[in-house]
Parts: sequence; structure tokens; C-alpha cells
Amino acid sequence: MAQSKEARIREMFAQIAPTYDLLNSVLSLGIHHRWRAAALACAQVRPGSVVLDLASGTADLALGAARLVSPGGRVVGADFCRPILALGAAKARRRRAEAMAFVVASADHLPFPDGCFDAVVMGFALRNVPSIEHCLAEMARVTRPGGWVVNLDLTRPTRPWLRPLYRFYQDRLMPFVGGLISGRREAYTYLPKSIQAFPPPEEIAEVCRRVGLGQVRFESLSGGLATIHCGCKA
Repeated sequence: MAQSKEARIREMFAQIAPTYDLLNSVLSLGIHHRWRAAALACAQVRPGSVVLDLASGTADLALGAARLVSPGGRVVGADFCRPILALGAAKARRRRAEAMAFVVASADHLPFPDGCFDAVVMGFALRNVPSIEHCLAEMARVTRPGGWVVNLDLTRPTRPWLRPLYRFYQDRLMPFVGGLISGRREAYTYLPKSIQAFPPPEEIAEVCRRVGLGQVRFESLSGGLATIHCGCKA
């Protein structure tokens, strides 16, 4: 079942890859750029850092990290969907981003040795993995002691007045706009379902602790529309 879910989601992202960046900006009204910057700040990325951007997609988070690690650092973007990762690599080339590499890899089985990254970040993908705990454990495994694991994801609003508005947006507007632009309405029907099924922040924080992360905390963004989780590798 896990493999079939992974295969379905890989195919879904391959289909929406050409319009992925445009729809990210349209559906979030451009706020996702601020969310990504906040996630990188939590990861304490600095010049000389070696960073893994897991589920890198079109490399927005990786490119943000690349600006912060220069000079002397390196960023690896990894994703299980080759077509969308190819768009990210092409974007990096257009922007002349140096010290970047891209690897096709599953979040559940990372092809990297233990403790080889100063920070591991993931944006908008933990909802999609077959096992949240296994994925976070892999992220922790490849992080050096004292390094940071950071996850940014879409979540349910924390402000009561925002919840009915957001449900209308998710259930009606998101599939309509996403389907209109991408031609793949089913992908943007899946998106709100995955947000509703995602465990609450307190549960994700507890999983972070179980996989060996310390100083675990989470931060709600934009009234809970997104949440950052971070923890330090012991």
C-alpha cells in the first residue's frame, strides 16, 4: 500500500510539474516565499553550511539555502520525482547558483551516510510520505550532531474565524483554480485532503522527539496555514 501511494504521488507531481511554481504563488498569494525564509532561519543555515533540501521539487527552498551558505557551503536537492527535480535543476542553472547538486531519492531511503549535513530541510512534503516517522528518522540520521532538522508544511488554521473560510477555499476554490491552470483538478483535490489528514503540530513534535531530536519546537505561520517544526540532532 505504501509503495502504491508513493507511486501515485510521484506521478501526480510529474503531471503538475510545469505549472507547479505558478500555482504555488497563486494559491498562497506569494506568502510561501516568506514561509520558506522562516524555515531556513530555523535551520540556522549560514556560510559554509552543507544543507540537504529533501523533497526539493522546483528547488525554491534549495535556492534560498544556496544564497545563505555562500561562500564555502553546499546544497543538495533531493526528490523522488525526476521531472519536477529536473525543473529545479534547470532553475538553478538559469540563476547561476553555484555549489548545488540534485539527486533523485526517496525520503524514506536517503542515499547519504550518517551525519553528513549541517541541516536538513523539507518543504510541503511530509504529508505525502508513506511513513512520517520513518522520514523524520532518515532526516535525523543524515544530520550531524548539533545540526538542525526542519520541516515546513501546510496545516489547518488555528484561528477559529479563519477555519470556515479556509475550508471553503480548500474545498471549492483550490480545486477549481488548480485544475484550471494545471489541467489536473485531481491533484488539487488531493491537496486539501492531505492537509486535513495531516496530524496536528503537537503530534508531529512528539514524533520528532521519538526519532532522537532535541530542543523540538513548532511555529504556526499566517494563523496556522503553515507550520514549521524544528529539532536539533543530539
